[in-house]
Amino acid sequence: MMSIRKTYERILCHRWCYLLPVLLLLLPLINTARADGGVVLCRRKATPFDITVFSAEMPLRPGPADLSVLVEQTQEHSPILNAQVLIELEHEAEVIIRTEATRSQARNKLLYCTLINLPAAGPWKMKVLVRRGNDAAEILSDLVVLPPRPVLLSYWQLIAAPPLIMTLFVFNQWLRRKPFNSQSTTRIARATGLNFEG
Repeated sequence: MMSIRKTYERILCHRWCYLLPVLLLLLPLINTARADGGVVLCRRKATPFDITVFSAEMPLRPGPADLSVLVEQTQEHSPILNAQVLIELEHEAEVIIRTEATRSQARNKLLYCTLINLPAAGPWKMKVLVRRGNDAAEILSDLVVLPPRPVLLSYWQLIAAPPLIMTLFVFNQWLRRKPFNSQSTTRIARATGLNFEG
């Protein structure tokens, strides 16, 4: 009974030796949970609408930024599909960007989407204007655009892949190596005429 238990414990330990390094290596690759439009930047109630703004990437950095807007009716919480959505971004350096978000640009047809090129890092003011028939609403929010990421940090996953694969291969070979066998050594010594003994 004890030998079966020891064998089971040894098998379990052996499996964890394979699984634990893989899990530890996958942890940095896990991204944050995202909705269909990305990460929620802001959500405001502006009667008669509930307006939610998403960003595909977080944090925002200079360059292309994919912004999506979900417009819902305040009371029914059902999406509005025939609104006009205008987005205006204003930087502290007097840079103003105006664009219209449309459903034709969005993969999720419940969202209004636009691709904006952010030219500079720093604080931005975002204004979202929604019109539908005679109804209109506007929300304001602050955005922080971080400086561009260094090139090595941008591509660290690609740079780390070859050494990681080589390390996993070496670890695999180390786990598979056979224990030292004195009979095979003796046979090799006789065949080659070498003496490995004392």
